[in-house]
Amino acid sequence: MELLYRKLQNLGGSLYVNLPKVWINKYELKEKSTVALEIRNDGTILIKPKMEQQEKLIQDEVILEADEYVIWDLLKKSLAGERNITIISEREINKGLRKLIRRYVNRLPNTEIIEETDQKIVVQNFGFQEIPTKKLIQRLLYLVANMFEDLKNKSFEDLNENFEQLRKFYFILVIHIRTYLRTGIYISSSSEFTPLEAMDFRMFCEKIEEIGEILKGLRLNENVLDFYNEIQQYFNEMMDAFLKKKDKLAFIVWVKKDLLFNKANEILSDLNYEDKEIIKKIMRIAQDIKDMAALI
Repeated sequence: MELLYRKLQNLGGSLYVNLPKVWINKYELKEKSTVALEIRNDGTILIKPKMEQQEKLIQDEVILEADEYVIWDLLKKSLAGERNITIISEREINKGLRKLIRRYVNRLPNTEIIEETDQKIVVQNFGFQEIPTKKLIQRLLYLVANMFEDLKNKSFEDLNENFEQLRKFYFILVIHIRTYLRTGIYISSSSEFTPLEAMDFRMFCEKIEEIGEILKGLRLNENVLDFYNEIQQYFNEMMDAFLKKKDKLAFIVWVKKDLLFNKANEILSDLNYEDKEIIKKIMRIAQDIKDMAALI
């Protein structure tokens, strides 16, 4: 995030500061344009262009050609807040490209295909920007909690579905945080966090995504189930500490990992090669949980 330093000027007994010309030009501001001033608890002030000015930049409909660049264009337009995106082709859209478009639309929260013909796909974006950043993190935690249950119950279809949802919301969360760190502007109007918290959120959610990756590829048997149940409980304790902001519980979770590793090392000697590999993967989950507890 770039920091600009300006000296305060005095005009008629009031202090003022010049706004960066690049920023003014980007949002087409001029004399008597309205900006919003957000005063934060840490003493900083955030200046935002008035929302009505930003909305004028969003067209009623965006037309994209169904070519090799359409996926990248679709993502850019969706993340820029375009509401209605139509993908067209002079010929029939081939099955491979059509499947790829569907896959990426499914990964974007609040975005759906509302019309589809041989030569046209209409995508409606209902606005991921309205999702608070902390709500996204909460959603990620609950999705992983569901994946723990899916794996134990051998509900592999639900496991894969929850993992796809996990990737979708993780992708949007990264966009939220990157945008804030790069520009200082919150994508969601209901979000508020400091740069340090933004970095912690990013690392915290990387661990959530890693746990989801491990769970998706894991398969259990009776020999490892008891230890798996303990790690599932371990995750639930960490999630409880995060959601309820319990520093003491977070510290207990952080310390508990060594006890779980000691137990894992005790049972490893009695297992065959395949079961040992499963336990090692579960231990990686435990390490991620400990790292997450340190960020609470």
